[in-house]
Amino acid sequence: MTTLHSEIDPLLKYLSELQPLGKEIIERVKEGTFKMSVRKNEVLSNLSNIGGDGLFFIVKGLMRAFVLDEGKDITAWLADENHLIGSIRNPGTLIPTYQEQYQALEDSELLILPYRFIDDMYTQFPETNILARKLLAINYHMSQERSILSRIPTAEMRYKQFKIGYPTIKSRVPLKFLASYLGMRIETLSRIRRKEKLDEKN
Repeated sequence: MTTLHSEIDPLLKYLSELQPLGKEIIERVKEGTFKMSVRKNEVLSNLSNIGGDGLFFIVKGLMRAFVLDEGKDITAWLADENHLIGSIRNPGTLIPTYQEQYQALEDSELLILPYRFIDDMYTQFPETNILARKLLAINYHMSQERSILSRIPTAEMRYKQFKIGYPTIKSRVPLKFLASYLGMRIETLSRIRRKEKLDEKN
């Protein structure tokens, strides 16, 4: 699971656009980042061999997070290439109500930064805390967008807003997961799509 320097370039580019990175930080990121290939439909279940959970940068592919509620699979978010994903850790003692799991919706290539490594970086390089603040702001904005999307009253408008907000994945997500993410029945989503195709022809 070693990572070649060329393979980590997309992650370094993403981080450097948020906050300039010193040479020593770049070298440490190269040393502490692991590459993982995930097959379509595979669920990430055991990351103990890289030091536990962490953040995932999607180099290639499509991922979703989901939770299980009384046996029901609920898609919480969707992300594709050049997105850094993962759970926001609570700095206090609150135990999360739901535990997110991650699944590949396409064959995917991920770069993984273990939380233990991230915490060491915060301690050794104070400037990385600025980067952390910017990443948190991005994550918070995305959470706001998902929250607003879930509150749009009509299924048709939720789907329309999804296409605007997620132009690169609107046709890549399997129907059942997209319906779950948008909070509607598969039959409803299918009907909306059929109507959309008919309107495009007319």
